[in-house]
Amino acid sequence: MKFTAWTVFVDFALMGGLLVVGQFLRSKIKLFQDLLLPAALIAGILAWVLGPNGVNLLPFSGSVGTYSSILIILVFASMPIGDKPVDWRKSGRGIGEMFSNLTGIALAQYGLGMALSLYVLSAIWKLHPGFGLMLATGFYGGHGTAAAVGAAFESLGWEEAQALGMTSATVGIIGGIVGGVALINWATRKGLTNFITSPAELPTELRTGIISEEKQQPYGKATVASISIDPISFHLGLLLIPSVLGYYLSEWIGTINPDLQIPAFACALIVAYIVQSILLSTGAHKYVDRATVNRISGTATDFLIVAGIESIKLSVIVKYAAPMALLFIFGFLLNWFWFMFLGSKMSEENWFERNMMVWGSANGVLTTGIMLLRIVDPEFKSRAMEDTAVALALNRPIVIALTALPPLLISQGQAARFTWITIAGLVVLLIVARMFGWWKPSANKN
Repeated sequence: MKFTAWTVFVDFALMGGLLVVGQFLRSKIKLFQDLLLPAALIAGILAWVLGPNGVNLLPFSGSVGTYSSILIILVFASMPIGDKPVDWRKSGRGIGEMFSNLTGIALAQYGLGMALSLYVLSAIWKLHPGFGLMLATGFYGGHGTAAAVGAAFESLGWEEAQALGMTSATVGIIGGIVGGVALINWATRKGLTNFITSPAELPTELRTGIISEEKQQPYGKATVASISIDPISFHLGLLLIPSVLGYYLSEWIGTINPDLQIPAFACALIVAYIVQSILLSTGAHKYVDRATVNRISGTATDFLIVAGIESIKLSVIVKYAAPMALLFIFGFLLNWFWFMFLGSKMSEENWFERNMMVWGSANGVLTTGIMLLRIVDPEFKSRAMEDTAVALALNRPIVIALTALPPLLISQGQAARFTWITIAGLVVLLIVARMFGWWKPSANKN
């Protein structure tokens, strides 16, 4: 079939329709509500089952997988735009604890996942050197990172990475929600929670995804007059500027040095930081609403998830089923071990509540952590939300480096070196955290 602009229109119309169906199913089916499944995840699974990779009822084009690689550029370009400077002094110890916790599990997934693949799984199966990267790519990174890493590996000749990463992210989110709810039930029975004595009934809007009329609130503010330009158009245009410049910058670098393939999303992020600095220096940041930027980024992420899951090829899952299963089992065990024996010693108080945020982040999305936190800390008294927000801003450069650099290093034969550098980074982080009192191995859980 000839690819035209109408092809893109049909693909996005189908994905948009499935998102609406996914939200409808979330609002009506109790199982989906109990599992807190995002509508985008439901829509993605429906797209996979009903599309060309399934029973072929929906006429998706063969280019849907490419949309994830494009949309992730927009997501990364939105990261710094309209962001406020970090004031880490507001809660120094708590932020240090959350930084150590969140960054530590990321380094553990990257380093130990690679080690398992290189030195154990590859001895049994013939695997790509980057296979172990799929654990952290999907679990800690989520569908957005899976799209980014998949696009990077695809440009370097490993086309299966996209499907593997998306599968990992899907398994991570579902396992993270199910495991998180199980941990909460266990903790309440053991009396480890400080703000609830039994799993509370979640508010209706969190279960169904539908907000009642009396609770509905504006999601942003108009910083420009709609008689001149619609605020959404203004903000979308602002994000598309670094997106397209990042794409061209990536292409330009590739023509200068073909061996240096800097992903377009990484280049877009660099340009976005430059744009943000210009906005701040000129005072134009006053006309940028961060809430609107987040909504645009969230919309791109929803469509990215649907497109990414739809493009998963069953043949790839079957081919890698055994090593993937072992990698995922290892990942969940690693997250549980970190949660119970390391993360629990990285909070001076309210360790369980604060670690719910880390558990959610370690299994795909921060949103999952927020939902789980709301179950055990309905009024957010543990400061997990505030400290996590600053900690994630501080560890963002590390996470971005772990997203952009590994495909380049692995493609150049540096898989083992990357693995041991990452593990060494984890050791250094734990030593520093111990020195500053952010990690107290001998402390009692409270």
